[in-house]
Amino acid sequence: MADHSSPGDGSVLVAIFALLIIAGLVVRYIWWVVGAAALAGVVYLCVVLTRKAEERRLRDEKLAAEREFERARLAERQHRWTMIGDSRAVYGEKGSAPTADITGTDSAPDTDEPIATLAATKAELDALIRDRPQGWEQALFASILMQRAAPLASRLRDSELGYTEAGASGLMSAGELASTVVHMLDEMMRTIQQLDRFMMAPAFMAAFTAPDDVDEDGADPEAIAHIAHRVMDYHERLLELSERCRGISAPAYYDDILADCARMLDAPLRSYREFIDEFAAVIRALPRVLPHASGPVDLGSLGLYISIDNTLHSRILRRLDEITAPRRA
Repeated sequence: MADHSSPGDGSVLVAIFALLIIAGLVVRYIWWVVGAAALAGVVYLCVVLTRKAEERRLRDEKLAAEREFERARLAERQHRWTMIGDSRAVYGEKGSAPTADITGTDSAPDTDEPIATLAATKAELDALIRDRPQGWEQALFASILMQRAAPLASRLRDSELGYTEAGASGLMSAGELASTVVHMLDEMMRTIQQLDRFMMAPAFMAAFTAPDDVDEDGADPEAIAHIAHRVMDYHERLLELSERCRGISAPAYYDDILADCARMLDAPLRSYREFIDEFAAVIRALPRVLPHASGPVDLGSLGLYISIDNTLHSRILRRLDEITAPRRA
């Protein structure tokens, strides 16, 4: 039987001849090969640069839109302060309190028609609903927000300060920490989106106006109270998230991640605090404004604007990627 384990001499000569032909072609057309490779590299580089330029353009457009929105929001607030006679419109937030003490801007002119004020107790809430003075709808809403926020004051201060409870037994690993933090940030975003849909629902604003088939008594106080409590239910969910973050026990190497997480989760709570304070300021100003009004009063838009620090969010995710990436030997 013939041995087929190795090629014959003829096969070897053919293989060598073929290699020589290929080598000759490569040598002859080497610059074509190099040029094609260079062209492919240039095309790839152009694609990458184009993609990055588009990403940068979209990012710049988003930042510009956010800045424009913030300018519009601050302009609305300045307009509102001016309309209600708030000294912050002239002296700013820091100079407003001493000025108010001197000028006595909370004094109200005489008027025969009662005007709503903030209710600090359930009895005062009941009186708002029963007597229905001017502006009672907004006063009822703001009063419930304030009454729900008052018992949370200490917990909210802890969130603002980034106060951390004593660490629980058992430290989280890098993987566990990353999974937990990402889940919390996702839950925060989901809660904010749910809150946004809730406040944008037609039934939300409809609670403050009288339906066509209802008598002249106007808005439904039960509906106003209901939406106010639901708004604060979302607030408590966000506060609980902040507390869960600050209760995480992990090695000291991860303290920067936990600190950033705490700041991130406190941002919606700061937005709530600003919203409630601004709303309460408007209600306190009603006795100064309404007696002089001969028609509808435009105090500007007042909304719950929750801003998220995208830079902080990206930094957290980048650090989580760093601590969970496989280490090279």
